[in-house]
Amino acid sequence: MVKNIKGGSGHKKFARKFTTGAKSNNKLRISEDEGEIYAIVMKMLGNGMFHCFCMDGETRLGHIRGKFAGRGKRDNMVETGKWVLIGLREWDITSDKSSAMKSSDKKAKMQQCDLLEVYSASDKDRLRDTVVEDWALLDNNDVSKSSDITGEVADILFASEKDLEREKIIQEMKSETTEKISLKVSEASLDEDDNEEVNFDDI
Repeated sequence: MVKNIKGGSGHKKFARKFTTGAKSNNKLRISEDEGEIYAIVMKMLGNGMFHCFCMDGETRLGHIRGKFAGRGKRDNMVETGKWVLIGLREWDITSDKSSAMKSSDKKAKMQQCDLLEVYSASDKDRLRDTVVEDWALLDNNDVSKSSDITGEVADILFASEKDLEREKIIQEMKSETTEKISLKVSEASLDEDDNEEVNFDDI
């Protein structure tokens, strides 16, 4: 056994018996029931909760179960922009009458759901290939990408004032048309210059 030179119990959380590495069976978890919906994390709230935008166009309050907390958190990190599989709480689904009553209230209660799976970047590609869904809904509601009005990713430029001035001068030089200046000299004036005597004392 390795000698504990650190002290305390902090050394035990990285023990080999707790590391899972990659997923053991490498099987892609897909939606198997109508109560399971793909979603994207919009906002982390703390206390094991988050807001997620689902494929059906609704925003729900998600709960991170104990399986994804503690030691299981390392491989299943829930962050904004992550794709997740959520399970609807069927007992929490409101009827039409109660939803009409809630619409008259100032603030309606958000429907709650449970976290079932967190997808990595490679899992996203596998989902796009295997499952037929409108994945553009999740891509368009990704708040982790900073985008402007046109939907393109905004460019960030790190430069000093001298760099900006240099770029401005270069752009002006490229935009202006260069004029070729030619000096026409007659042959008579060339002959006169050749005949002149040069006094070395003047130099």
